Amino acid sequence: MPIHLDISDLDRLVIAVVLGEVTADDIADVAREFLKTERQHYGKIIDTSAGTSPIDENRMAAIAAFMRSDPKAGSRGPLAFVVDPKRGAQAARFAEITADERPVKVFNNLREARKWVRENTKMGPKLS
Repeated sequence: MPIHLDISDLDRLVIAVVLGEVTADDIADVAREFLKTERQHYGKIIDTSAGTSPIDENRMAAIAAFMRSDPKAGSRGPLAFVVDPKRGAQAARFAEITADERPVKVFNNLREARKWVRENTKMGPKLS
């Protein structure tokens, strides 16, 4: 699969790395698999800097609607995209479409994305 998903429960972080060309179906499959993990509240980084996708805006909107339809959609954690500065238009458009749903931002490097996600992830109550 051209999308590698890594979930860290300790950090409450999900990192998806896109390698090569991915289709809209690849993205939808990963979204479905992710929802099954019930970790929507985790911070997410999607690194598309080494990948491409011919996904159009209608399919992008359909994927956003699918994620929004999840019963736990209101508890979704922050989403950061890491993009190649020359090819980040799709991620920027997805961020625009979903900006009112949870914190979302586009970055050109992983370090800044990690820092921002960490600052925007709710860790929940501290245990004594």
